[in-house]
Amino acid sequence: MTKEVIRQAHLGYLSWLDTLSKLSEDKANTPYKTGKWSPNEIVMHLAEWDRFTLDQRIPNMKEGEKLEAFPNFEDFNEKAAARANEQTFQETLSYAKQQRQSIMEQLEAIAEVEWDKVFHIGEHKETIRQYFTSFIEHDNHHRLQIFDK
Repeated sequence: MTKEVIRQAHLGYLSWLDTLSKLSEDKANTPYKTGKWSPNEIVMHLAEWDRFTLDQRIPNMKEGEKLEAFPNFEDFNEKAAARANEQTFQETLSYAKQQRQSIMEQLEAIAEVEWDKVFHIGEHKETIRQYFTSFIEHDNHHRLQIFDK
């Protein structure tokens, strides 16, 4: 994906968040399927990974850098779900928009020529382009869940 395609995907994500604002608090806090997350938990999950990316990844995505492996996914995701359940869905949406807009601002400042320079996450080789292509795929996976009724 080009930098522009990724930027457009982020804009699409922000638009999608806007469409979710019409969900009632009750619907936003009801799991989309038995044993699954609610829309509120899904959006917070995405927002917390955005925050992690802002704090732990983007500043260190430089050629040759060796970043730590991802944190334990289950623990991280449980904390995100718990946070969602401590606030309203509208608060979660606002937080999610803020996190994604910050990602967009930071990515905009990185020249596209830097997007293909290799760094490491744990033992895995990665580039900014690869990271954010996977990032968009992760977004899309969860976006589909909310309307999988």
